[in-house]
Amino acid sequence: MAREINNVQPYQNKVVKLIPTEIVGAYMVLTGMIPPSYTKLWYFIISIILFILTPLYLRKFTGVKHKIQLIAASLSFLIWTYSINGGLVNYWDLYNAPVASIIMVLWTLLIPLVIKPN
Repeated sequence: MAREINNVQPYQNKVVKLIPTEIVGAYMVLTGMIPPSYTKLWYFIISIILFILTPLYLRKFTGVKHKIQLIAASLSFLIWTYSINGGLVNYWDLYNAPVASIIMVLWTLLIPLVIKPN
């Protein structure tokens, strides 16, 4: 599936293409295998590795070439992981579930309106 956004796509298509679902899914699987005593450090390590892999994966396997879309998708990954379980910031005890939910919903709804292809 071509993942690049363009000017003629409906809003719903842009939403889907700006969330790196495969990477978020990988995060959920990997963090689900972590024993409770290791969670903070491992959430941090897994988040960093997958954050770095997000633009590489999207470019190589889904054909996304627009830098802005790659950046937005990478930020989407961080926001989604924050909303799931704290992700990267869990290491510093900065996770706040209500705030995470608000940020995730607002980001997901607004980013397709802000990101313009080309």
